[in-house]
Amino acid sequence: MPDISRRDFLNGLAFTGAAATLPASVVLAASPGLYPPALTGLRGSHPGAYEQAHQLAWGGQRPAGKPVAPAEQYDLVVTGAGISGLAAAYFYRQQYPAAKVLLLDNHDDFGGHARRNEFSVGGKTLISYGGTQSFDHPGSYSKVASKLLRELGIDLPALAQAYDLQYFQRHGMSSGVFYDAAHFGRNVLLRSAQPTTDAPSAQAAAWLPGMLDAPRFADTLARAPLNAAQRRQLQAVLAGGAQPALAAWLRDGKRAPRFEQLRYTDLLREVYGIRDTALLLLLSMPLAEDAALGGNAITLPLALEGGLLGLPSAARLADWLDDDSLLPTEDETEDDAEGDALYVHHFPDGNATLARLLVQRLIPTVAKVTNPVQSVAAAFDYRKLDQADSPVRLRLRSLVVEAVNQGQGVRVRYLRDGKLYEATARHSVMAGWHMLAAHILPELPASQKAAMRANLKLPLVYVQVALRRWPAFQRAGVAAAYCPGSFFQFVQLDFPVRMAAVAPPANTDQPVVLLMIRMPCPPLGEGEVPDLLRQGRAELLGADFASYENQVRQQLQAMYGAHGFDAKRDIAAITVNRWAHGYTWEDAQYQGEPAHTLAARPLGRIVMAGTDSTGRAYTDAAIDAAWQALRQLPRP
Repeated sequence: MPDISRRDFLNGLAFTGAAATLPASVVLAASPGLYPPALTGLRGSHPGAYEQAHQLAWGGQRPAGKPVAPAEQYDLVVTGAGISGLAAAYFYRQQYPAAKVLLLDNHDDFGGHARRNEFSVGGKTLISYGGTQSFDHPGSYSKVASKLLRELGIDLPALAQAYDLQYFQRHGMSSGVFYDAAHFGRNVLLRSAQPTTDAPSAQAAAWLPGMLDAPRFADTLARAPLNAAQRRQLQAVLAGGAQPALAAWLRDGKRAPRFEQLRYTDLLREVYGIRDTALLLLLSMPLAEDAALGGNAITLPLALEGGLLGLPSAARLADWLDDDSLLPTEDETEDDAEGDALYVHHFPDGNATLARLLVQRLIPTVAKVTNPVQSVAAAFDYRKLDQADSPVRLRLRSLVVEAVNQGQGVRVRYLRDGKLYEATARHSVMAGWHMLAAHILPELPASQKAAMRANLKLPLVYVQVALRRWPAFQRAGVAAAYCPGSFFQFVQLDFPVRMAAVAPPANTDQPVVLLMIRMPCPPLGEGEVPDLLRQGRAELLGADFASYENQVRQQLQAMYGAHGFDAKRDIAAITVNRWAHGYTWEDAQYQGEPAHTLAARPLGRIVMAGTDSTGRAYTDAAIDAAWQALRQLPRP
């Protein structure tokens, strides 16, 4: 039977001496700089992208010695070629059209988390994404972010129309819940909504729009693999039967003043008496994909906002605690009324199209593109990213290790292929992770470095699985599944987008891409959030491709095997997008204030961009941060 066709050599062996023993055609296919989106195996925080950064952060010493070449001179040097870094370069060139710009990024591809994944299956090219999925609530974007999208030709109404809202309905598919044998005794996949107070239609609108409404979670329990005690406890939570006890628990003099720090799982344990690991996972993990946190890290405010079960309404809670700030804001009410929550503003490669459009505007020779639709299918020539005759150069696999103010400009040093290089510029934008910036900006005040280190990011894993066929998914009737006890907590078929030559498969015997999401923050781990995040990051970076592949095969077989799925036959390829520093932790604090407020302060001619500067891990925040950073730059 057929097996996985390409793996990026399990751990990036094509980038080491081991490549010498491989066929030339294979080495060429994996050669960095040719076409990274087509590489499979370990991507995102891929081997070679982070090791030297960890040495800098953990060892505390920058590379010694002199640069191997004379310093190159630019008007602007940008650290980080994600959306914020690219937007900063774009805005700078608008302000100074003749400016020379250098962008440096430690990865072998641009876009940051807005990364493109490609597969070739049965002669068909499948396009998907390695991180940032869609434009979320674009109606609430700032004037700056909205204007940038318009300038790049992104038509949001047309983008929404490209999403086939009837696709999953035609295939008779809805959402589901997967109860795994390790926690619930048997592997059972049920058509079901998630265990939240949101209506099934609202869940679908914000998750995978177009699915049929799933049965309400409460209506599926008779078929779920639960014992009598588990059913009784779930019914109590569903009915809010512990309301008097809940009110007393919340209004306790020791708890009420620190409501924002109370944990949802503590409420489940202490009010509802739930000690069962399976039930704790089932009830506490619906927010894992949005928050990238395990159940024990979900606070009561976050649980209330996410509609987790067993809590009173916001109005009742506000009354109990005499705190009107717990009521929904007017903006939230307006968003719901406008229907802006429908999650349909999606390119086939997610927001990688935005990154590609920015790169093409900065470096026109990289691709012949005049509009976003052409960009989706265009072949980008990565050899054109760093040409000596181009006013804008994008240099990949280049880790910035030091940036300092120097006279009327900035000196930036970076490592590439193990060698130290240097560039000088009038201005510099730091659009990478704050945790690393704290180590490469020696002039920063100690308090700002501490705020940057506190401005944590959350690890997450997006695995894209190319399937040769998917009739088992249609037979199961489940296009997107919540899997609280499994290695991957969420599994979903790709968004059905029709654009250019890209279209969802016409039938289940054609190839399709499946997304599997893991939040490695220990679901029920003990400790504070920073400790849990470090544990999750260690797990993420410590696992090789074979481990992820094994988990993919086992879980999909357990979920869909009863409906005819055969992992060996049906899986064509796997791309593991690991993000050791993924979502921004919006609750990050330093000395009682949001960590990003102090961390984002400018340093002479060096200014801070990236979502770390905003405390929001969203595309519009990345754009806004770039604009705000440039406004802080001293004039040339």
